[in-house]
Amino acid sequence: MLLMFTAPAFAHTVALLRPPSHSPSTTEILARLRGELLSVGFEVVFRDHLESEATVMGAEVWQHALAEEDEVDAAIDVVGEVAPFAVDVWIIDSAREFHLAARVTPETKVENASKRLAIQASEVLRARLFETHLAARDRRYPVAPSTGATAGGAAVKAETETRTEPRQLGFELGAAVLASVDRVGPALLPIGRLDFAVGPEVLLQATVAGFGTQPVIETSAGNARVGTEYALFGTCYRMNRNRWLNPLAAISAGAVRTSVEGRAESPRVGHSVAQWSFLLDASLGAAFDLTRHYSVALAAHAQLAEPYVAIRFAEQRVASAGRPNLLLSLTLGAWP
Repeated sequence: MLLMFTAPAFAHTVALLRPPSHSPSTTEILARLRGELLSVGFEVVFRDHLESEATVMGAEVWQHALAEEDEVDAAIDVVGEVAPFAVDVWIIDSAREFHLAARVTPETKVENASKRLAIQASEVLRARLFETHLAARDRRYPVAPSTGATAGGAAVKAETETRTEPRQLGFELGAAVLASVDRVGPALLPIGRLDFAVGPEVLLQATVAGFGTQPVIETSAGNARVGTEYALFGTCYRMNRNRWLNPLAAISAGAVRTSVEGRAESPRVGHSVAQWSFLLDASLGAAFDLTRHYSVALAAHAQLAEPYVAIRFAEQRVASAGRPNLLLSLTLGAWP
């Protein structure tokens, strides 16, 4: 997991538009653009112009198609098929409308003209997306101007506005593999989680898991089948939540129910018991944003139960659960 945290976090996705026919110079420019955009932290996807789009419907068709892809924030269109003479840099705003940022033309009397063209297009894109981000932030959190004189000489008085953080409610569904360090497990458990964002990086979480597989402990005196269900409530700190890769750490507390169904060899008699215990859970992991509304979270957990469950055959302890339990969870989350 520590190695995964060092992966680059892509903040924006850029679509490279390929013309209907591909010449060697077009292919070179597209490759240069892709390499330059990846090197500065963009995620790059390719989209093709259809013949009907380029010759009949114009640019509106591909713009409409890209506008429906929530993860695409900008587009670069290679103008010209046989010999590209320019690239158009388009920005997609929050209303999914297109704005032409610039048309960049290659310099014909310099070496590596395609490379310089790719660098110039990347610089234009970074500058315009940065301006768009600042403008959106200023609209959400406007700063009151200081009192001063207007052009007509009249004094104006600014009114401050309260900064509010939007609250979000999400849910996660997935599975967990649970095992103790003392011969119990592994067990596969369905898991469900409700998330409530109280800040940009802080979540409150309610988690339930259970009704999964029941591992069997075998001995010469008999066997025992162990079942586990638990419910937790706690908090999660998720770093850089608006990026592609988000390290997370969480701590929760709740209750766990451990059931044991024992079967003994005659003349011994097996017993079936169930016990509720206090449960403390700590986890580390990472969340991977698939789109603006969906993510996948992978986390490793350590759980401590009090009192823990000891399993005995003929007064001999053969296994225990909850001191500690180790768990690996994988969930798919949605934020409406």
